[in-house]
Amino acid sequence: MNLILLFLFSSFQNLALAGSLKGTADALGGEATRLGLAVGLISLVAAGTYLHMGKQEGGQRVTQAILGIIVILAAPTIISTLRSVAGGGA
Repeated sequence: MNLILLFLFSSFQNLALAGSLKGTADALGGEATRLGLAVGLISLVAAGTYLHMGKQEGGQRVTQAILGIIVILAAPTIISTLRSVAGGGA
């Protein structure tokens, strides 16, 4: 429990410094992207281990992990494209 509270405190310490709702949302988005990338890399290592051990689902897991990482890395581009199509600001 203490580890979870420490993680939350360290992750959201920038929120106290954010001057606006947009700043808060940008800080949360950055943290979510970094956390998603870390989880994606861990899953890629686990999938590679499955592939190395010769499990049948190893190739499928590697493919899913790589696609997940690509989606996480492409998320800012996707969001800015949707904003520009919808006519919203940056």
